Amino acid sequence: MTDSAPTVVVDGETATVAPAFTVGVPASADERDLAATLESVWQSAARMDRPFEIVVAVNGPDEPSPAVVGVEAFAAVAARAPVVRVLRLTVRSKVAAWNAIRDAARAPVLVFTDADVRLAPDAIPRLLARLDAEPGAAAVGGQEVPVVTADDGLAAKVAALPFRFRFGNLPGPLYALRRAAAEPIPAHVLAEDSYLTVRVGRARIVRERGALVYFRPPATWRDYLRSRVRNEASKLQLTRDFPRLLAAGGLSPYPWGEFLRGIRPREYALVVCLVVARLVARLRARHEFRTGFRAGWTALRSTKEWPAGAAAVTGAERRPGGAADERALPAPSVRPERGIP
Repeated sequence: MTDSAPTVVVDGETATVAPAFTVGVPASADERDLAATLESVWQSAARMDRPFEIVVAVNGPDEPSPAVVGVEAFAAVAARAPVVRVLRLTVRSKVAAWNAIRDAARAPVLVFTDADVRLAPDAIPRLLARLDAEPGAAAVGGQEVPVVTADDGLAAKVAALPFRFRFGNLPGPLYALRRAAAEPIPAHVLAEDSYLTVRVGRARIVRERGALVYFRPPATWRDYLRSRVRNEASKLQLTRDFPRLLAAGGLSPYPWGEFLRGIRPREYALVVCLVVARLVARLRARHEFRTGFRAGWTALRSTKEWPAGAAAVTGAERRPGGAADERALPAPSVRPERGIP
């Protein structure tokens, strides 16, 4: 890593010391808060004390692009940032952005994170340490922590509820992947995380529950149902288009036993809403497939708004088990839902 100011290169490449790892960030062209995400990425990656690069794939034809403006803003204020490369894509597709990052990355390990999240300061070090410690693992997933505010309604609380429980699938918001396992993803895939889970195989995926990535759950019923339809459609797509991969690797089953044991009485209404939403989304996804699925990766607007003071959540002290300690939060109106110890 150098002490010089970062370089932003659009659709190009700057010769630097070979990076030990690449952090890839697929971003929609209209992503307006990308600078804050990149700052949390850099703060986490810099703790490794190894050379690294950040590759941002901005997908979508928007000009001027708020996402590119965000990268430039991040580069202008980050005193010790590594080289940041920006790849422009005209197509609006997360899978296309993922493939572009994969092709451009120069490191043996790729860390992928979403463009609208915040990483805990030690998230990337924890992922890479776990990957180093387990040579048989092809990928290591982090732990998603939804940030819910006092102003959020029922939809956000329902969306946040499942993240208290264990899943073995690769989490889209944050994971590390060995280069050898990073094969191109077919362009028509709806959800790259589900596809990677079955292609890599759950036996070669481990979860590092202490590597926290904070995100805003959908705050409106419209956005929540859209996210659920996409999730259900991705599972249908695996069944129809990739049955051999699904049979060999498989997705992690829903932890209903743990879920039911861990639910508090005051959360029963949330469970009812969650089950109904899953059923409606499954029916809608089946209908979409019969008539021709129209929407793949679409931005959920209500997940983009981070409340004042929420950035401090990512620096909260941890309990030994890895969950954020609510006593360290900056204000009672901003709290992360509990992670998994």
